[in-house]
Amino acid sequence: MFPDLSESEREKVSTAINRLLAINFAAKEKDRETYMIVRRHRDALERFFRFLKWGLVVDERHECIFVQAADGGMRSRLNRDQSIWLLVLRLLYQEKRQTLSLSEFPMTTTFEIRSKYETFRLPWLNRTNLEQNVRLCSRYQLMDALDDDVRADDCRYRLFHTWQYAVQADELVAVQEKLKRYESGAEGGLLDEMDEEAEAH
Repeated sequence: MFPDLSESEREKVSTAINRLLAINFAAKEKDRETYMIVRRHRDALERFFRFLKWGLVVDERHECIFVQAADGGMRSRLNRDQSIWLLVLRLLYQEKRQTLSLSEFPMTTTFEIRSKYETFRLPWLNRTNLEQNVRLCSRYQLMDALDDDVRADDCRYRLFHTWQYAVQADELVAVQEKLKRYESGAEGGLLDEMDEEAEAH
């Protein structure tokens, strides 16, 4: 595959492929080399991932890349706490990006994230889980922490546009509808409903 490329270019393409197979996302802001390699060889790589039954999205508007396996990829490896964390951060990303230009990244803080948990009556994370979830998002190039102590209320996070693919828009609408019911005073909370759905399956 890629017979017309130089050896060094084939090596770069191979590295990019392995990188995307291991981690579904790439943001130009965080991994410029992978982004540029994939963009340069987009047609060939689309065919490659299609052969694997993976979908490749090169979002030039938001300067990010997403690959998804037929089995759902990343989400199949998440526990419940991680899934909730992603949903909360995805909601914050959606709220904050509305007033920003494409060249700007939404920003949030530990205080804002914890407040969103409290809004939906979700138990806040302990120190270990908080640090693990921040590392998870950093590894998948969903966000990065701009301050050292993620437990501090004023710790800032930069949210990348890869969030649009971590939780798809149609899924987000369903989550928002559930959360609106909790805000209106319905009994239970997000954890209860997730437990009920798990029991049903």
